[in-house]
Amino acid sequence: MTPHRARTIALAFFGGGIAASIAPFVLPTAAAGDTARGILFTAGVMALLFGGFTALFRHRDARAMDALARGERIIARWRVDAGTWHAFTEHVGTLGMLSDDPAPADSISHGAIDVIVGEDAVQVGRSIVVLPRHGTPEVTHARLHTSEVSSRPSFVELGLYYPGGGEGASGIPRSPTRALLRFPVVPEALADAERVVAHYAGARPGAPTFFHGRGDGGDPEDVSACYRCGHQTHKFVRHCPRCGASMQSRRWSRRYGVGLLLCGLFITGLMGWVVLNFAPPLLRPGVRLGHTRFTGTAAQGLAILGIMGLLLAFGVASALYGGWQIATGRRSLRVVSGIVGIAAVLTAITVGFMVIRP
Repeated sequence: MTPHRARTIALAFFGGGIAASIAPFVLPTAAAGDTARGILFTAGVMALLFGGFTALFRHRDARAMDALARGERIIARWRVDAGTWHAFTEHVGTLGMLSDDPAPADSISHGAIDVIVGEDAVQVGRSIVVLPRHGTPEVTHARLHTSEVSSRPSFVELGLYYPGGGEGASGIPRSPTRALLRFPVVPEALADAERVVAHYAGARPGAPTFFHGRGDGGDPEDVSACYRCGHQTHKFVRHCPRCGASMQSRRWSRRYGVGLLLCGLFITGLMGWVVLNFAPPLLRPGVRLGHTRFTGTAAQGLAILGIMGLLLAFGVASALYGGWQIATGRRSLRVVSGIVGIAAVLTAITVGFMVIRP
């Protein structure tokens, strides 16, 4: 199924989900009972979410396929005949080709398939895999496996990394996964395949943006560092090739630090105002101070004040850590651990006041 058709079907689900979600609120009372309305609303919301997200991803694939069809940002293209494709699948099958690799069976019936490799997408027949320079999946390696035997055609292999995160439908957390994208290379296209491997194995430089530079090693702000093992590279990689921990460039760390600093200053200012105005009544329960009087117990007042102090400390720590990131362009696991430790201690003290002095 092409991305365009999949997008159309997903949009149909999305539209049906909107209609089904609204129907329970507009149907006459005699037309459906509460159970039917609940089922209709639940099914509508599920169709809306499933159709919406599927349409979004398939739209991305369709746009990439259309761009390749227009000849935009193409690195190489070649045609693979049916015999070479069947020999490739038989050989790669012994190497453990994954089920999610492109399998353009529809194109095989016409005698040949086209392999089109762009700067951020690979199309094999009617199947396409989008490989953004900044995003998911991340290309971890690129290799060209050459063969001198005609029964075993050469092929390109790209290692893909999906970071996971979130929870699946059953509530089980999604763990990081790795996949292999392989496609055959005809003998006359070996030079083109080498350019493909050089592109995806290298830094894949591109136009600089607010968050990312060119990524060609010419700007020290593009250097990414692993906070766990210290590995550094100018390539745009999201996860360390040594230990698998997340990596962040100096440029990204400084931008992220700006966000932390602003959020920290906002929380600090807000909670500072709250503490200055509400601390006196909380410390003197039952006494009217101005227009405010706290009617709880002294222990409750201390507990509330402890929570305010916790939020205030969190704001100050976030602002300080953000400023440190702006100045150094680095992350620090020790600083983060220290902030978490301070928050844990303050939380324990607050809970202790609430338990010991109810």
